[in-house]
Amino acid sequence: MLLTMLLNGCAGWSLSPVTSVPTPTETLTPTAEPTPTPTPTPLPGLVTLTLWVPDFLNPYEDSTGAAIFHEQLAAFSVIQPDIQVQIITKKSSGSGGLYNMLSAAYDVAPGVVPDLIILNPYDLQAATKAGYLQPISITPLKAKGFFQFTGAPTSMLTGTYGIPYVVRADHTVYRQGISAAPPFSWTDVLTNGYTMLFPAAPPDGLADDAVLAAYLGSSGVVSDENGRPKLDRQALEQLYRFFAEMKNRNLINVERVLNLPNAAACWEIYQQGIGRLSVVPAGEYWANPPEKSLPGWMPTPGGAPIAVGHVWYMALVNKDPFRQKAALKLLEWLTAPEQVANLTRATHLLPAQYEAVELWGLLPEQTAFLTQLLEGTVLNPPPSVDVPVRRALQAGLTAILKGEVETPEEAATYALTNLRP
Repeated sequence: MLLTMLLNGCAGWSLSPVTSVPTPTETLTPTAEPTPTPTPTPLPGLVTLTLWVPDFLNPYEDSTGAAIFHEQLAAFSVIQPDIQVQIITKKSSGSGGLYNMLSAAYDVAPGVVPDLIILNPYDLQAATKAGYLQPISITPLKAKGFFQFTGAPTSMLTGTYGIPYVVRADHTVYRQGISAAPPFSWTDVLTNGYTMLFPAAPPDGLADDAVLAAYLGSSGVVSDENGRPKLDRQALEQLYRFFAEMKNRNLINVERVLNLPNAAACWEIYQQGIGRLSVVPAGEYWANPPEKSLPGWMPTPGGAPIAVGHVWYMALVNKDPFRQKAALKLLEWLTAPEQVANLTRATHLLPAQYEAVELWGLLPEQTAFLTQLLEGTVLNPPPSVDVPVRRALQAGLTAILKGEVETPEEAATYALTNLRP
């Protein structure tokens, strides 16, 4: 019955060996030598690998991203014809999600567990602790290193349980010609009159990444020495003072922002010509940069770059040495900088490694910005901290925007009273 439950409703896709490599739908200008392909070492026999992926990497959708993923796997089958690949898509988290289904099947239905799986950092930690994952002792070819917030060493990845793969993050976009200085600091925004769009109406009542980034950029903390949720009063007061000042200067249309649920909604309105500064999903911006606009980050007190990153890692599950050998070949292929660069551009995600950013083929100043942004990115907090912290931040923000409290100090107090597990 469990086996039926696990397989029911899960999409599967088998890729048989092909005779030619498909032509990519998007050509990137390489800035480094091509990554060597895995050596086609013969295996004792034909093997079909199973890879579980989160729903946002669904290869069955009718999209460019799906086509790129398909092409990468097809090319791998040409290089390694004795390995076939089956992709199964599952929810990113929660009931029926990747970790939930792995933990349910690992002991009672080992025949349906994947050879490789893509997990977020906290599910990765839980799966490692539970013994579901196997150590990985390969290094992605020619990789210069991974951004620090991914938690990966910048050189060798020997003995790790997850290879950083893709990143989801937001930043800002602003209109040119408003001022000489970009709106990276709170002073720049206020003195130069940048009207701002940001998500102030999250449907789950948890503050958006932009608000969390602004708080962290104010030297705010989210946990104490024991890992319990914590907020810093001084940072909260700074944050709410900034929003209150924007409200007083009519740089925020309160009614509008209180109807914006996420960064995508802000981006849609910005493209209609509303606002001078807006939050935007990073991949959406780079897929279609608007004219006379430039990318930025959520403003901070001193203008330092900041973003909240959601990282996904590729991990090895199967214990069988024969299947591990095949799985590591696939993992090495998919996490190579060239493959990651093409996949992230097509799926509106960000790379986790320096060389993949360079292989996006952007202008030098654009590559420099994206690298600087990712170097200033911090990992999203663990769920036990993330939920109560975001709830409290949003409570204080809503109170100051709606006028339910009169001062930043009162808003900070209100947030702190809402900080609970």
